[in-house]
Amino acid sequence: MTESFRDLSAQARRSWSDETLRVYEAAAQTFRAELDARTALGAQLKAARTAHGLSQPALAQLSGLQQAEISRIENGVANPTADTLVRLATALDLTLALQPRVPSASIT
Repeated sequence: MTESFRDLSAQARRSWSDETLRVYEAAAQTFRAELDARTALGAQLKAARTAHGLSQPALAQLSGLQQAEISRIENGVANPTADTLVRLATALDLTLALQPRVPSASIT
C-alpha cells in the first residue's frame, strides 16, 4: 500500500530527538515566513503595476527585466535581488524602504 509523504514524514519525525525537532521547527517556520514575504511582495508589486495601468510586458520594457521574471515575482516564486527590486521600484516611481515588523501580540 502506498503511504502519503505526510504519513512517511510523520513516522520519521517520531524517531527524531528533541533537539532535531526544535531545529526542524525553526527551519520550517523561517521557510514559511520567507514564502509569506515573497507572496506579500508579489502582491504589492502587482498592485503597483496595475495602479499604473501597466501590463507585465510594459513593466518589463520600462525596467529592463524579463516579463517572466516579473510574473515569478508577482506569483511569489522568485527571490529577486536588490538590483531587481530597485529597477522595478524605479520603473513604478516607488521608493524602497525597510520597515520594522509589527511585534506579534504573543510577544510580551
